[in-house]
Amino acid sequence: MKNKHLLILSFLFSSFFLEAQNTLDFNMPQEQVALTSKAKSADPDFLKQAKQFSKAIGDTLYYQDFNGGLPSGWSIINNNTNNFVWKWDTVYQNGQFSSPGNIIISTTAANGFMSLPSDFYNTPIPGTGGVPMDTYFESDSIDLTKGGTITAPGNIIVTYQQTLRRCCVGAMKHVLQVSTDDFTTFQEYDATNGLAFGAASGTVTNAINISTATLGSSVVKIRFLAEGNVAYYWMIDDFAIVEGPRNDLELRDPYLEFNSDYEYNPFYGQIPFNLFPTLPLSGYVYNKGSNDLTGVKIEGDIYHTATPSGTPGNGLVYTTTSSPVTLQSGITRDSADYAITNNPRFVPTVLGEFRVDLRATSDSIDEDPTNNVYNQQFTVNDSIFARDDNGYGGGIGPGSFIRSGQTGGTAAGDRFGTMYIVQSRTGNGGVWMQPTSITYAVSDDPNNIGVIISPKIWKYEEDSLLTAGTINAAFAGGEVASSFIPYTIQASDTNALLTLPFDNGSAVFNGLDSGQYVVGWEVINTNGGNSFEVQEDASSSQFQKDVTCFINFGHASGWGWVDANPIIRVNFGNIPMPGLNTNINSSAELSISPNPNNGLFVLTASSVSHEATYIMELKNNLGQVAYKKELQVLGAFSKTFDFSYLNKGVYFITLTNKEQQVSKKIIIQ
Repeated sequence: MKNKHLLILSFLFSSFFLEAQNTLDFNMPQEQVALTSKAKSADPDFLKQAKQFSKAIGDTLYYQDFNGGLPSGWSIINNNTNNFVWKWDTVYQNGQFSSPGNIIISTTAANGFMSLPSDFYNTPIPGTGGVPMDTYFESDSIDLTKGGTITAPGNIIVTYQQTLRRCCVGAMKHVLQVSTDDFTTFQEYDATNGLAFGAASGTVTNAINISTATLGSSVVKIRFLAEGNVAYYWMIDDFAIVEGPRNDLELRDPYLEFNSDYEYNPFYGQIPFNLFPTLPLSGYVYNKGSNDLTGVKIEGDIYHTATPSGTPGNGLVYTTTSSPVTLQSGITRDSADYAITNNPRFVPTVLGEFRVDLRATSDSIDEDPTNNVYNQQFTVNDSIFARDDNGYGGGIGPGSFIRSGQTGGTAAGDRFGTMYIVQSRTGNGGVWMQPTSITYAVSDDPNNIGVIISPKIWKYEEDSLLTAGTINAAFAGGEVASSFIPYTIQASDTNALLTLPFDNGSAVFNGLDSGQYVVGWEVINTNGGNSFEVQEDASSSQFQKDVTCFINFGHASGWGWVDANPIIRVNFGNIPMPGLNTNINSSAELSISPNPNNGLFVLTASSVSHEATYIMELKNNLGQVAYKKELQVLGAFSKTFDFSYLNKGVYFITLTNKEQQVSKKIIIQ
């Protein structure tokens, strides 16, 4: 089993966070591609992030809404020799990259707020790239005992409302600094909540646990520091300090570990029964209180809620738990543990809809039980593999990203795909899982129309990535499924589900071995520089693992990963293993010569069946009947067929009667 705590060398295959329309050029290395503007921490380890709390519990120890101006005793400091400083205001002064509509929408915005209008200050300064900010505003000494009592050692939370857009790279800071000795010493906390470069947060409430700085002290000072940014804005309002809970256990990053043997494993909204692996449940349990917690674990129940026909399911079908641990107080140190449920792990016995109820528990009574529960649903079916949970919206594709200063989606050869992991419960014994087609939720963008694409599956191997340190190494297995004839996107395909069949490649002929695969498309023709994109599933993307969606630009080749969850489904079908017969009571033999062919071939059959009448069917890769005929096979049979009028691809010929059935794959080139 892969080590779940493996340190990811993210600089080898991650990227800068830029929107596609951003024209800044950071000369990204070959293995890097631009991410979306979705807020995502540059450090994926949440234990190193400062955000600790989402609402106030207990006494409010201090509150400031900046009514009418900078509070008495507070100060604004500028470390530069200019007037680019924090200011109190009731409006936002916009610059060349922002607008008046960017004003903070806080609870008390009408009576004023703190603002750093970096855009305004640097508009226009042509040719300079802008003057970086280096300014902070600082509180007076805050007596934490005035608004209530502190239970030693104290669990102190800072909350505030803000709107922020960050620019641009390098040693830029948007931080909260806390000191108990008038800033002779201080501790610094990230105030961005992991917001990406170039991204806008909107008005949000941040909550930061500052107990590692206060450690029971009754007096603190705080600063909000902006350093290194040359554009955009930062506004802050409704600042409060509250006493947090003594006993508070939080469940973070809950996950259904469908493929726990792999470091990078997706969440599936739909999964074929034959590809359902043993399923553990996992999450990080975090002590956010001021007391030590004992008997900490995660517990899970899985319910079969509905059958494929929609009738009520079987109810509770599985209960599990993790081994208990003890977590020290989160006040004195980061105190968390990765928890995964014990064996035996869940495997469904029926098809249908399932619901997972997951919760973190301890021996103590939790003072905030709302942050330790999680619910998720998935479907077990016959053939559909899907990473989405039907939360469609927007659009994502090569055109959403920039590389080497050029927007993607403008060149033939653009590739885009998302990871699926095949782990057959039958071990491919006698029945192989064949990918028959891909379903895309095509976006409503009219630029899709006329773009020519080919459905693709590529072999992926994470061990090669971890060994060589490059995404390209993981794709060394190459293409395993595609289509002979590329498809031109029609107007009727936009804002709809589009299914394209496979008819070429080793996976189509032989099925898929267990392993990782990337399912997507390659652009064959851009129709004048247009891009193909699919809708994204925002609801499930928040908990999909990183390094499971990939892009390769035609204008600057080289694979990289992106933070996205495109709606790309792969459909499977059970087929005979190559060269084997499927049968009811098979003593028949069937041969096709030549094979592959151009549609003209000789079919030879022999049988010792007492029932001489057979039904011959020729089906395409989607199971559609292209030809059907009754045949008389009296011991031996041979006939020439001409199907040269059919499209190129993979077909199946089946002979069936009351006693037996025999099938053969045929390839028309």
